[in-house]
Amino acid sequence: MDSLQMDALAVVYLDQPVLHGTRRATFLHMSRGAAIIRYWGDSHAVAVPPEALTFPPLKRAGKSAAASDEPIARDSGR
Repeated sequence: MDSLQMDALAVVYLDQPVLHGTRRATFLHMSRGAAIIRYWGDSHAVAVPPEALTFPPLKRAGKSAAASDEPIARDSGR
């Protein structure tokens, strides 16, 4: 991975939504040069090449409906 790719990853933060291919995921952390993500609706984390991740398009103002695979709220742990 070159320095430009590393610089781009510097803006990725914990729990940031990302896309891996066409699947929505949440970025968890980096480990041994791999991005650790969790696909939405899945409970297991997976390692993927960081260059395979993209950012979802920004939401437009006024659009309040969640996508069918988008979590409505986080589990409160109760």
